Amino acid sequence: MKLLIIGATHGNELLGTKLYGRLLQQRSPLLEHIDFIIGNPRAYTAKTRYTDCDLNRSYGVDGDGYEIARAKQIQDYIASTKPDLVIDMHTTTGEQVDCIIVGSMEGDMKQRFLRACHINTILQVASLTDIATLGDFVVAYEVPAHHITNQLLDRIAADLQRFTSGTGGHSAKRLFRMSGKIYKDDVTEAEAATFVNFEMHPLGFVPILTGETSYKKQTDYLGFKSPEPEEIKV
Repeated sequence: MKLLIIGATHGNELLGTKLYGRLLQQRSPLLEHIDFIIGNPRAYTAKTRYTDCDLNRSYGVDGDGYEIARAKQIQDYIASTKPDLVIDMHTTTGEQVDCIIVGSMEGDMKQRFLRACHINTILQVASLTDIATLGDFVVAYEVPAHHITNQLLDRIAADLQRFTSGTGGHSAKRLFRMSGKIYKDDVTEAEAATFVNFEMHPLGFVPILTGETSYKKQTDYLGFKSPEPEEIKV
């Protein structure tokens, strides 16, 4: 079983690098299954989200710029190394539950991973020219930065161990399906201040990945929205 873990797709998000460092420190047997790369080396060195544009909005995009070229390099690397599963590691500044992000619920390896993963909240996103557009073998962790502890890293390592060994144990999930973006022009600042991620809002949708700084400076939207979650088994 071959895993590709991508850390620092956004250069200031350190879940992936800290996880890999923890595995190295422990000399984990999982390392035999893991290939690890830094998604955005320039942004990681500069300790910033990106340099020219968001790497996770640059897959299949034409144009110039470092991140667009880097997305093509990562895509070519995946095509040549053929991992069974690609895991993209993210953190958020927003307050929310830990979640797993997928582009769809299809794919045998993805289903196997979801059964192995201790996190029970899944967000299915529409195409955002992100890495999930590469295929049904891609998943992403998204956790608040302040949730990163050795305990969480060890729980993620246990997820990966269950995945590689083919054991499950976490089949019950809450599935949130992205229905659109929360555009800045559609809500007032006062309304946005009342959003609670992954909980239904009186405006009639569940806010997802919203926060004081999430997406706020770089885009015309504050986050995503979803209807009520579905209780599913994987």
